[in-house]
Amino acid sequence: MALTTKWFLIAVVVMCLCSEYYCQCTGGSDCTSCTAACTNCQNCPNAQTCTNSKNCKNAQTCTDSTNCKNAQTCTGSYNCNRAMTCTNSYDCFEAATCTDSTNCYKATACTHSTGCPNKG
Repeated sequence: MALTTKWFLIAVVVMCLCSEYYCQCTGGSDCTSCTAACTNCQNCPNAQTCTNSKNCKNAQTCTDSTNCKNAQTCTGSYNCNRAMTCTNSYDCFEAATCTDSTNCYKATACTHSTGCPNKG
């Protein structure tokens, strides 16, 4: 009976951590299994949202994170190559809106950013 109770408790904990199979991670060196959100993770390639994390290559939203090359929105992040909105971020090559960001080559709204097209 005690073994069944232990397995039940483990199952409940896992269910609390993963809602509909979309896990969230807080801390850790390898968060590759996290598909919803990462916070303070070292390797988060599959999360949709990254905060203070690294290698967020598939995240749609990045905050204070790195390798956000597919993010739509970046705040305080790096490698925001395809982001449409960048705030305090780097390498916002495709962004339409840039604030305090770099390499905003296609921006139509630029505030205190670099690489913005000359509206001449």
